[in-house]
Amino acid sequence: MSIKFPSTLALIVIGATAIGFTGCAEQKDAVSLRNEAQLLVNKAEFPRAEELLRTQLAHDEKAYGVESKEITPNLDLLGDLYLREGRLGEAETMYKRSVSIKEKALKPHMMDLSVSLNGLGRTLTARGHMTAAQPALEQAISLREENDTTNGVAIADSENSLASFYVGSGRYAEAEVLYKQSIAHYEKAAGKGSMEAANVRNNLASLYYVQQKYDLAQPMFEWVLSTYERNLGAAHPDVASVLNNLGELHRHKKEYGPAESQYKQAIQIFEKRPGAELNQSLACTLNNLALMYSAQNRNLDAEPVARRAVSIYERAAGASPVAIANALRTHAAILSACGRAEEARKVQEQASRLMASSR
Repeated sequence: MSIKFPSTLALIVIGATAIGFTGCAEQKDAVSLRNEAQLLVNKAEFPRAEELLRTQLAHDEKAYGVESKEITPNLDLLGDLYLREGRLGEAETMYKRSVSIKEKALKPHMMDLSVSLNGLGRTLTARGHMTAAQPALEQAISLREENDTTNGVAIADSENSLASFYVGSGRYAEAEVLYKQSIAHYEKAAGKGSMEAANVRNNLASLYYVQQKYDLAQPMFEWVLSTYERNLGAAHPDVASVLNNLGELHRHKKEYGPAESQYKQAIQIFEKRPGAELNQSLACTLNNLALMYSAQNRNLDAEPVARRAVSIYERAAGASPVAIANALRTHAAILSACGRAEEARKVQEQASRLMASSR
């Protein structure tokens, strides 16, 4: 039995840092706690950040009520955390709650509403719910253009989010324009080496990769990698994400030596993080490494790597059925190449059931 490999986008897209607009009337300790949680999110220390935010949300719900605008900063930060972890259903729930409260309570303070709308649009895009994502993203950018108080930073954030929506919709020319506008806004506000601009450059490089414009993508990924290493340190998971992206680029150019080195560097970084065996980014990189081994007919090396990727996806909180199914299809194709036809058939059938359930 011959099973084809899935055709998937196996890059890791990095979103801009969430932009918050915290009210002056809030208690200082609550603001300090949320600032601490945001720093933890930026360092990818998600369990501790979630614990802090969940505690503060429960406190504020008890003190102010479950429909009070005072709880919305917690909801937005939890939404951003869950989005970064790939827990998309939970992210959508948080952002929808925040949007609902703000729409009732915040007029005419619409910049704060735009934060939640933009986060909701990013989450819906990541879930593939494009029809619902577009109006949320467009409303967010419209509110920001009318009410911006951030020297263009909020508009840049919306441009990055809307560009990613266009990528998901196959509207690559429009996406490229918006990514470039976002970079220009961020660089004007914070300088060329800002982390926000680097995040968007990673996404623009990913767009070039999708279009097979490797001569444009590679130097941009390499610039982003250098910027991340300088600002975040060599062991940060965002560094690993860019290493994965460079590995993918080299794999598609059939430059297997550099690809293998970059995948393994990324894997080593992800493996040292808490909760590694539940990390979808680690699973993505393992799946890519397995595909590279198989392309070299190293299927005995590929099989345990592909199996581990499937295991992580299956246990990760919020992993999408499509992501799990694609990893299963990779494993099935490798099993088939190893002559293990019956195992391959069972794994492929499992993948097919998951794909059918996701439609």
